[in-house]
Amino acid sequence: MNNRYTIENVKNRVSNSKALLFDFDGTLVNLDKLNVDSFSLVFKEMFNLDFTREDFMKYISGRGSKNGIVEYLETKGIKDFSGTEINNQYYVNKKRLIEERIDNEIYLLPGIKDFLMEQKIEEKRKIIVTSSRKEHVKKMLTHFGIWKHFETVIDRHDVVRGKPDPECFLKGLKYLELPPSECIAFEDSFYGLQASKGAELFTIGILNDGWNEDFVFTLADFVIRNYSELV
Repeated sequence: MNNRYTIENVKNRVSNSKALLFDFDGTLVNLDKLNVDSFSLVFKEMFNLDFTREDFMKYISGRGSKNGIVEYLETKGIKDFSGTEINNQYYVNKKRLIEERIDNEIYLLPGIKDFLMEQKIEEKRKIIVTSSRKEHVKKMLTHFGIWKHFETVIDRHDVVRGKPDPECFLKGLKYLELPPSECIAFEDSFYGLQASKGAELFTIGILNDGWNEDFVFTLADFVIRNYSELV
């Protein structure tokens, strides 16, 4: 539970920080069901496998899909496949599902819009550090009216080693030209939280019921359900 810091401690940290580094999926926008469905379609069509939400959480969530695909298919005894082809088909499915579901199944995390519009938050530098592709991030955040708040996106193509390696957050810090002590990270996934803490960032975990309650309280420095808690 949140017992290392009080909410006032955390609010002060946020107020005194110079920059905020946000993950995307599950931290700004909830895309988890769409991601699971996109992979499920690929694995069913290509290998007749029933890919579940539990599989997504174990192998892919927060880390990018490349290594997760390999590990998942190896557990099924499948070694002869093209990871590139699977990823490409996944993004074909994801693009289509985004178009179909953006107004029904995709939504901003609670309180994020008001949080970003707070004057003290508006004045801070803000970037996104994600395993998602830049074009998807920009498209969805533009749709929801919050893209204007962010300077840039560090995505999977900007790093050699994906989450849980801290390279993505270290690259974000290098872009900002700031030490971790002057920044705060926002994350929700198992691998993402490991990455942000590996970069020595004070990390606020976003609680997503049914997805991360079994690890977010252990890995994050503080946990919130709603960004309004920080205002």
